[in-house]
Order: sequence, then C-alpha cells, then structure tokens
Amino acid sequence: MAPSVESMSGTLSFPKLNGTNYHAWSDNMKAALQARLLWLIVTGQRSQPTEPDPNPPVNANQKLFTPSSTEYKDWNQSHNDFLSWLESDNAAMGLMHGAMEFSQREHVANVSTSREMWDRLHKLHITQRQAVNIHYYYQDLYAKKWDKRTIMSDHISYFLNLHHHIIEAGEKLDDIHVVHAILLSLPHSSIWDVIKQNLLDKGKALTLDMVSAELISVHDCNECDQVVEETEKKAKAEQLALFAKTTGSSGNSAKKNKKGKSVDKSKKPKVQPPRTQCNTCGQEGHWFPEYPNKSTKGKDGVP
Repeated sequence: MAPSVESMSGTLSFPKLNGTNYHAWSDNMKAALQARLLWLIVTGQRSQPTEPDPNPPVNANQKLFTPSSTEYKDWNQSHNDFLSWLESDNAAMGLMHGAMEFSQREHVANVSTSREMWDRLHKLHITQRQAVNIHYYYQDLYAKKWDKRTIMSDHISYFLNLHHHIIEAGEKLDDIHVVHAILLSLPHSSIWDVIKQNLLDKGKALTLDMVSAELISVHDCNECDQVVEETEKKAKAEQLALFAKTTGSSGNSAKKNKKGKSVDKSKKPKVQPPRTQCNTCGQEGHWFPEYPNKSTKGKDGVP
C-alpha cells in the first residue's frame, strides 16, 4: 500500500504523490488546502502583500514615530499582514511537501511560494504529458461498460471525472460526447434500447444533467422492482415448503391402522389357493382360521 498523508485532525488520508497518481492526489490535496483556508493562497486569489520595511518608520529628524501615530500604525498593520500571509504560504508549502514521495520533492526543491510549487507540479504531470494522458482518457471514455453490480450514480460519476480530466488537460470536450459515451456503455437489451431511443429522440435538447437524472431514476426503479420480485419469490417458496411439510405429515398419519400401529404396505395379504382343503370340514376355498366353528374336527378327526 502506498504511503499516505493525514490531516492534523486525522480525518483525511490519501496516498502521497508518486508520479503516477497526480489527478487523484491533486483533488485530495486541493480539498486538504481548502479545509485549512490555504487554497486561496495557492491559487493567488489572496495575493502576496508588499513586504514592508523591517524597521519602524522615522520622521524627518530620524526619530521613531510613536506607537500612537498614524505612520507607526500603518507600518505595524502592513508588517502583520505580510507575516500572516507568509505563515499561510509556508503552511501550504509544508503540507504539499509532506504529501510527496522523495522522488517528487526534487522537482520543487527551489520554489519559493506555494503557488509556484503547485504550478510546477501541474506543468510536470499535466502539460508535459498532456498528449499521452488525453489519448488514454478518450480510450477509457469510450471503452467503459456498465457493470450491473455498480450503482448507476457511481457509473456516471466515472464519466464526469474523465470529462473533468480531459478539460483540465487543455482539451475541449462538449457534454454531448460524454452523453453518447454513457449511452454506449449501457447493455444491449430491450429495456435499455427503448430508454436510449427515448433520450436520443430529444435531439439538441439532450443534456448531460438530463441523461444522468433519467438513467439514475430508471435504475432505481428497476432495483425496486427486483427487490419486490425477489421478496414475492421468497414468500412463495416459503408457502410451498410449508404446504409440502403439512401434506407430508397428513400422509404419514393415514398410514396407521385403527389401533394406531403403522401398517407396512410392503406386506401383501395372504390369498387362499383355490384347491386347498380345509382340515376342519374337508371343503375347498378356505382355511381353518376362517372356519366359523373352529372346535369342529375335520373329516379325519384332525382339527
């Protein structure tokens, strides 16, 4: 894992600048500087005040003005303003310097202000590599495909981020190209084809914000439908399982005789052979256990 830099509050952490992650680093670094009220120093919007004379002002007689005089108060205010700006500028430089790996620090070794440091890094990582970077940005723009496991808002943010980097690299890219790239990233299916056709029918009225809102809305609705469908399937499966369990219990109880004993259906009832003689009466067609009067003896005197 790449080394990271943490804020004083311990809530901000991101990888240090290593030569290949400038875009992510610059976004995180900008946020860190803004949180510390240092970003206007870096951009030059809070300009560097003129450095005052280090010595207090004197009058025509070469005597110091008294602290209550206007001249002394003006000098003191200018001195404090310059020191305040210088402290903020040094804080911004120190924060950026600590967020770089040693291989990157040599590129800004002789800079004197935070603005100069930021501009030097931007020129090194953007301007000099602009042509190569733009080529791969366009490749990612039109090669990206939507993964069903990805939230639609995150998928659109990926294209917006590429759009930002292409513009930042000095290339002009109209929103309509990003719109087509997003639509081309969607899968070929009957539902998505209808949605894309409805959007493309708007023609010149089609905007990036409109497409983003429409796709996010459709995706959220589809997710809701899937949740409802899965819930219904689960409830139906539970009902079938309960029904099967109940039916199985009823079948098992039906297999018992009147005395509550289980009946083995594998045992077949005995069938009287047609030519068998009864030992009791000597007639055919039944056995002794079935004879009405079991105490009567047979024809040979044997029961």
